[in-house]
Amino acid sequence: MSSFFWQGCLHPLIVPAHLMVILALGLLLGQQTPRTIRTSLTVYVVSLGGALLLTRVLPRLGQGELSLLVLALSLGVLVILKLKINLALVITLSMSAGILIGLDSRIANLPGLSANKIYLQLLGTALSASLLLSLPTLISFYLNKLLDGIAVRVIGAWVTAGSLMVLALLLHGLLQASNS
Repeated sequence: MSSFFWQGCLHPLIVPAHLMVILALGLLLGQQTPRTIRTSLTVYVVSLGGALLLTRVLPRLGQGELSLLVLALSLGVLVILKLKINLALVITLSMSAGILIGLDSRIANLPGLSANKIYLQLLGTALSASLLLSLPTLISFYLNKLLDGIAVRVIGAWVTAGSLMVLALLLHGLLQASNS
């Protein structure tokens, strides 16, 4: 029974698009004020939990990975620019990340799989994705005080480049599939 929980905990770590969005959002949040960070983390956790629960009733998200990669790319560019973003935009980005990650974390409804096991795996995903966001946010917040945040901006550039490469490969695969 606990293996389902651990599978949920590992889910955000093994899906590259989830990991890129979480890392980019954490870096972006670390560049903001403590009040903005607290509010955004709360909004992220609530929207992630709601989206995970909605996976039980909504149909599968069509191009979830594509949406996540575009969001990761956008967040990475914002990290590179190091802008002080207003609270409404940061909350919107946090909510978007939580909803997209949650909806893309659907668990296959296998015959004989009890609802308890499914909810246990969703709980593991929610806990892991929330803690994973807290870590880069905290690191980014303190690294921004050193050398004017150059290290955070470099990591943001890596996330941007990585998401752009994966996005290009995904789009190439989609184009190849539609041509054949």
